[in-house]
Amino acid sequence: MLRLKLSIRNRFERRMIGVKLRLEGSYFMSNSEYERCGFKGHRSELCWVFQTSAGISSGPSDIQDTVGRCIRCDVFNKALERATGRRESDRLLTLTLKRLIGQLVDYNMELTSTTGSLQKRIEELAVLKSVSEALLQTEDLYKALAIVLTGVTSGEAFGFNRAMIFLVDSTRNVLEGQLGLGHLEYREAPKIWNNLRENRLTFENLIDKILDMDDIPVNNLSRAIKEIVLPLAPDRGVLTQAILERRPLNISTEAEVELGDSRLEPILGRIPFAVIPIISRYNVLGVITVDNSITCEKITEEDIRTLETLANQAAAKIENALLHRTLELKYAELKHVHSLLKKNQEYLVESERLAELGRFATTIAHEIKTPLITIGGYAQRVLRKLDREEKVERRLVQIISDEILRLERIAVEVLDLSRKSPLQLVAHDLNEIVSETLEVQERKLRYQDIVIEKEFYPKELEVLSDKDRLKQVFFNLIQNSAEAMSEGGKMKLSTGRNGDYIYLRISDTGCGMDDQAKSKLFTPFYTSKRTGTGLGLPVSKKIIDDHGGSILVESKLDRGTSFIVNLPARANPSERRA
Repeated sequence: MLRLKLSIRNRFERRMIGVKLRLEGSYFMSNSEYERCGFKGHRSELCWVFQTSAGISSGPSDIQDTVGRCIRCDVFNKALERATGRRESDRLLTLTLKRLIGQLVDYNMELTSTTGSLQKRIEELAVLKSVSEALLQTEDLYKALAIVLTGVTSGEAFGFNRAMIFLVDSTRNVLEGQLGLGHLEYREAPKIWNNLRENRLTFENLIDKILDMDDIPVNNLSRAIKEIVLPLAPDRGVLTQAILERRPLNISTEAEVELGDSRLEPILGRIPFAVIPIISRYNVLGVITVDNSITCEKITEEDIRTLETLANQAAAKIENALLHRTLELKYAELKHVHSLLKKNQEYLVESERLAELGRFATTIAHEIKTPLITIGGYAQRVLRKLDREEKVERRLVQIISDEILRLERIAVEVLDLSRKSPLQLVAHDLNEIVSETLEVQERKLRYQDIVIEKEFYPKELEVLSDKDRLKQVFFNLIQNSAEAMSEGGKMKLSTGRNGDYIYLRISDTGCGMDDQAKSKLFTPFYTSKRTGTGLGLPVSKKIIDDHGGSILVESKLDRGTSFIVNLPARANPSERRA
């Protein structure tokens, strides 16, 4: 009878509820306390017992969530007791079912917790991988630091509200603030987070933006911590403590801690935060600080271990970036020093050039003055003779003429030495040029009792040269050797190849010269001879320099001298000479 009454009542209530639901259009608009879930925090949902009795079906996931609450709900337990028969076997079956449901709920909760942890771990590993890959794409220190801080604050993994990096300056033994990510004041946080939300920036988007930037922008937090410099001493706060003890610190209480600098108080004072040392293979490079100053979420030991992994991965790259920055600074210093040295060198060269020009002008004036005095003196004598209507001797006029020729020669050689004459470079055989030059002087040399010995390279020695200018050089060197053998001797001319160069060697058995004379040999107007301008050898050296070659001198006093002329061999001798 009782069951019949309940059944009639249930059918009536279900119909009434169905009418109410149709009228209001939503389950959640019902005002009946009987329909609503009585479990704490779920008043907006319908009671599962009501749904089942009303024939309202739910999906499997909804049932799992609902059963988890229902097993701890009085309404459900009373419904279960009413459904249980009076027989002992029914009660045992109900009790067993209830225990099984309880165990299933516990397993479900444990599985949900484990799944959440695994999912969080997977996301953290994904961020670690992305951070490592991004760090490989930059050598810039601040980009590397920004990538690390973006990983730490990424909502897709760690999700800390704020993070900062302080680095050790080993030269000054201090810890310096470098970069911060997040808010300096609380009111900044909503603006920062809204910006990320509105732009829908993912972790990968943020990393790409950092890599594409020319410079990392300085926010208020970075600006504030850049002014903080902490001496690396035991009593200078928790940041230096983490470095000196090489271990992370989880400041989980709101108790007052020593921060080491009053400017850190408004940033880290009285909030939980963690300090993670960045340790490379041998050195502690700095620390990462993180906090949840907005969400107030607890920093767990698992968070600390994961942050240590991130810090260890980033350490090698940060160390490389620090070395790279040090090298850049050293390079900039060296470049500056090089610039100063170059300016000094240019100043010295200019000073030396002016001094050389002064000496050159003095020497020219002296060289010109001597023949001019001679010309002037003899011209006066000629004039006096003419005034007295005396016969002018030819010798006097000849002396004047010779001195004028000497002045002309000096002028020509000075011009050869001072101006850059364009060379008519054509492929020639060095042996041929030497032979033609020697042929002009051979008779004169024999007249001076000089024995000529030739030892020419058996093959052509091709050189791109101005033939007439080279003849001028060889003529000058042969003449110098002949003048060194005033009482006769032997002159040997040999040619050959030495690597990429071909050479002419002119050796004599003359008087030779000491080291002092040898060192001044190519100085303009220096000469040990009674006649001569002292410009022949400097002009010869200039011509050979213009050909890309060199002149070497070997000499021993009273034993003779050798001039060695080196010229670059023609690069492609197979081509026909012009």
